[in-house]
Amino acid sequence: MEFRKCFVYPKIPGSLEKLVSLAYNLWFTMDFDALNLFYKVDANLFRKVNHNPVKFIHLLSSEKIKALSQDQRFLNELTEILEHFEEYKKRRHPLLVEKGVSEEDYIAYFSTEFALHESLPMYAGGLGVLAGDIMYGASDLDIPLIGISLLYSKGYFKQKLEANTQQKEEPEKIDKFLNLLREVKDEKGHPLIIELSLLGEPVKIKLWKLEVGRRFCLFLDTDISENREEVRTILDYLYPAEPEKRLKQEIILGMGGYLALKKMGIEPKLYHLNEGHSAFVILSRLKDLIFEKGLSYHEARLFIQETTIFTTHTPVIAGNEHFDMKLVQKYLEPEVKALGLTMEDLAQCGCIHGDPSVFWLPAMAIRYSKYVNAVSKLHQITTKKMWAPLFEDWLLEEIPIDYVTNGVHWRWLSEPFYKLLRDYVSPDFKFLDPDDPSWEEIFNIPDEEIWEAHKKNKQQLVNLINKHLEEELLKKPTKEAEKWMFPLKRFQLIVGCARRITGYKRNNLILFDKDRLLRLLKDTEKPILFVFAGKAHPKDIEGKKMLQELLEFRNQYQVEDRFIFIENYNLHLARYIIWGSDVWLNTPYRPFEASGTSGMKAALNGVLNLSVLDGWWVEGYDGQNGWAIQGREGLPPHNYYEANQIYTLLEGEIRNLFYQRDEEGIPREWIKRMKRALYTACKRFTINRVLLEYLKKFYLPAYERYRLLGENNFELLKKTEEERKILSENWDKLKILSFSPDLSGEIIWEDTEIELNLEVDLGGIPQELLQAEVVSIREFETEESVERDFEFIPLEISKVEGSRAFYTTKYRFYGHGLRKLGARILPKNDILRRAYPELIKWYA
Repeated sequence: MEFRKCFVYPKIPGSLEKLVSLAYNLWFTMDFDALNLFYKVDANLFRKVNHNPVKFIHLLSSEKIKALSQDQRFLNELTEILEHFEEYKKRRHPLLVEKGVSEEDYIAYFSTEFALHESLPMYAGGLGVLAGDIMYGASDLDIPLIGISLLYSKGYFKQKLEANTQQKEEPEKIDKFLNLLREVKDEKGHPLIIELSLLGEPVKIKLWKLEVGRRFCLFLDTDISENREEVRTILDYLYPAEPEKRLKQEIILGMGGYLALKKMGIEPKLYHLNEGHSAFVILSRLKDLIFEKGLSYHEARLFIQETTIFTTHTPVIAGNEHFDMKLVQKYLEPEVKALGLTMEDLAQCGCIHGDPSVFWLPAMAIRYSKYVNAVSKLHQITTKKMWAPLFEDWLLEEIPIDYVTNGVHWRWLSEPFYKLLRDYVSPDFKFLDPDDPSWEEIFNIPDEEIWEAHKKNKQQLVNLINKHLEEELLKKPTKEAEKWMFPLKRFQLIVGCARRITGYKRNNLILFDKDRLLRLLKDTEKPILFVFAGKAHPKDIEGKKMLQELLEFRNQYQVEDRFIFIENYNLHLARYIIWGSDVWLNTPYRPFEASGTSGMKAALNGVLNLSVLDGWWVEGYDGQNGWAIQGREGLPPHNYYEANQIYTLLEGEIRNLFYQRDEEGIPREWIKRMKRALYTACKRFTINRVLLEYLKKFYLPAYERYRLLGENNFELLKKTEEERKILSENWDKLKILSFSPDLSGEIIWEDTEIELNLEVDLGGIPQELLQAEVVSIREFETEESVERDFEFIPLEISKVEGSRAFYTTKYRFYGHGLRKLGARILPKNDILRRAYPELIKWYA
């Protein structure tokens, strides 16, 4: 029996065309009036389609569509919402106007995952959520950023819990046509198809576009009929376990993403790589700069470095993307040879510790990016230590890895708290700068209104939990089910813990002392409810074991109604758990939490963090906005010292403060902390602050480099390359012959002035290309660490005799304590200094 399939599209009256337009732009998720419009039409249907407005419209009955098209009140509301959208699109951040950043000054933002909407489950965790928030924030500020990613036809995976303890992974197939995605069309109106070559075989790639307010994301898709089955399945899943398939994905992301932009006539000025997965875009950029712009390899490399930003999120070296070099050679040797390079040249770009057998994509990205950043202050230190082998003779503190602590977008703000900020801070609070004094008004919001807003959020979470428990009850014997406290009430203290499940996050640390945990769970006087959610990667054995331990504890002690695990964690579920919790529990193994944005989202809704001092919480915790779990060096990941702090705080201060109510039933002291948490998040941890930092630290300087290096047919770039040639050819001949005075054994008093002298054999390098300097290090040793202050003292040439140059300067010792002085020579040109970190010579 054969059935032929087709899809019959509804006829949309002209009066509802604006509704369709609204449905295809994720701006509707940023505006509660727009979002609620779809709920008003048919709330049950909107929930059933996973809040996908495109599918929602297509599933409305003809009668409903006709009725809406004639409902003047509905049409007026729709018109008003779209007028609001038009007003939104007119806003530009003053810094962009001041610096003359135009709509055509594109920044290509590459990320292997984007968490943009629950109907597009192509994300695994924080990396994708951050990328999604970047897109939303770029729209708010009008930063001309374009997202580039891959379309995984079966998503990440859908989590099912088998026998209540085992995670089972199922495909979560993406409905491409009844979704927010739209085909990119060519000038003839046909779907735009680009073509790459993998092992000599053409790979056809279809492009999809997703609008995010004023910005858009491109998604590359190989699952089309023009490709063989094996090619079609390359992009089946996000993060496949097979290294070869993963390498092919990342070639498509980097090189295919570059080609997609080119075919669309988009010429980015800057490239921002969110993690190392997209580093192969560098090869495509090299190719065009060499063959289309006529640059040499080294000139092209310098230009790429000065216009590339690389953000690293991974705090453990093994977690960084890397491949066997033989596999890389198998797929990329033709591309590399076409550039006039050898595979050995490529290996040098991606190796660490001089080992050419393993190719590290982040190492390549760092070597080709002037602007490199970690995602929190503590993570910067971890990252510098991890990538120090790329800067062998540099001091750890001066390794050029900056940091921009992550933040979250306002889409994570619940509607009750949105209304509070709108009414008490500013109708335009979303666009306020971090240092705007209006944020102080948060402390003037009446306690009663804060608590009422929080109660609404809790009720939504309790409703969700009750629905979950109702489904769980059906699986239980009647006698066992009768013991449950069901339905739940919203008054109890709710502790949320929802995030990706993996070893360093220690999602199961709460189980360290099961007896103490059980006493907390069984206390009916001051009840506590724990809500867990999260996925473990299919190949993460440790993560799966942790998940199993949580579920086995729940089942063994029959606390399913107080120790709850909700399966298939996603964006929608995250909102409810974050908004409705009272306390947000986070227990990473320091210093492996790069940032930890879930805690920021919680604070943005007045939820108090109980977290290890790691990632963002090191910067965010002030003693009044939550609680800190103190770590201690040298302890194993699962230890009594940290677990005891969690139990002690929950048994005592946290629980007592939450249940301490006045005669009106309001926990005044708790609300003080809620306001402090809200204030901290709004001022310091929003995506607006993140993007403004990116602008000031990276984007604006890189725009200027793009302009300067490209002027007059790359005149400055070519001059810089001439300097590099001279330095590289003669660097081995350069020698520091002497450095004086030798202060060993000398008694030096504070404010003493000395003369520093350096004698150098220039080795044929013109003196004007070199910078001689002395580095003064002042050390302060405490019980926990050694702190160091630095001074970089430039020396001037006093005379030249043949190939020898004599440098000198006066130096005064300010302050007292241990002091170290070291002398070195570097290129004077700061572009070359960063691009070629091996060009540094110390006196030894």
